[in-house]
Amino acid sequence: MAGDAQHTEAPAARATGAGSRPGERVRIGLMGFGRVGRSLLRVLRGHPRLEVVAIADPGEAEALEYLLRFDTLLGRFPEEIGRTEDHLVVGGRPIAFLTGRPGTESDPDWRELGVDCVVEATGRPGVGRSELEGHLARGAARVVLCVPPAEPPDRTVLMGVNDDALRASDRIVSNGSCTAHAAAPILAMLDEAFGVERVFLNSVHAYTNEQRLADVPAEEPRRGRAASENIIPQQAGTAAVLEAALPDLAGKVIASAMNVPVPNGSVVDMVCWHREPVSVELINEVVRTAASTERWKRTVAYQSEPIVSSDVLRSPCPSTFDAEATMAMDGRISKTLAWFDNGWGYVHRAVELIERLAALDAEEAAR
Repeated sequence: MAGDAQHTEAPAARATGAGSRPGERVRIGLMGFGRVGRSLLRVLRGHPRLEVVAIADPGEAEALEYLLRFDTLLGRFPEEIGRTEDHLVVGGRPIAFLTGRPGTESDPDWRELGVDCVVEATGRPGVGRSELEGHLARGAARVVLCVPPAEPPDRTVLMGVNDDALRASDRIVSNGSCTAHAAAPILAMLDEAFGVERVFLNSVHAYTNEQRLADVPAEEPRRGRAASENIIPQQAGTAAVLEAALPDLAGKVIASAMNVPVPNGSVVDMVCWHREPVSVELINEVVRTAASTERWKRTVAYQSEPIVSSDVLRSPCPSTFDAEATMAMDGRISKTLAWFDNGWGYVHRAVELIERLAALDAEEAAR
């Protein structure tokens, strides 16, 4: 099947693109060692140019080492893991481990640690710009956000969608959201082929560590309900991310979300109103041919067989188009599905974003 995603854990990140200087490495500091942070460490295993040299998390080092070693969704870590008083040792390579809550006197000195790029992956909503600029003040050259920012970053980038807008001067860059990475490529294809006048999308999302397994009090009451027993409507920030990445859709997108009782594997359901006539056959052929092009082949997998959420687990591709689910009505309305693993494809895009930033720095230095 053309464009089907490959489900592997071999080091998937490619070497930095044209303009990079051979032999130079980008040293990464992780803020947060939850699902995204641990997945990023796995993806970067064996990468020729990117390496994690420091991890900062308020959790106990012993507990986090255990969660890296044994992962319910990703399986056992494929290399030997050890720990000293202030380091994790992964495959014989020491990684500085710092405890303490962000925004305190224990904030990492990235300059002393030799960190070039900080990945903000704490999962805390509403991280302010002053806190992010603090990473730059303490020696990091870049901050890549894997959390929703409270204030606009220098740039929101969805690789393959709008990375051509990235500039060397961008210091605080958002990697968007996993839902936006799934939806944006399909919307870009549909807009180019048929024009998109309005979009309503709903993300049907596996539960995350923000939810609870039993009913507990919460600031947002629905977030406190048992995630494994309920379908839970949630607020969605996807529209703002999509409009930042696809300016032609500004003011045309409305989004909703709900968490469902599965641990991984999600889908975004998109209904579009078009300027030009559409049909099921036309839509599927547009996506099928686009997914095979150089621009989209790493971003969109075209799937013509009947799949379900578990069929996209561990896919490095952030968007798997479900051709069997395509619908059209009145020649102007389309309904499409794009599946995604909650974190695996998203982390691969974060790696590509860091690579792209490194290439821009190398090009700038060569001038």
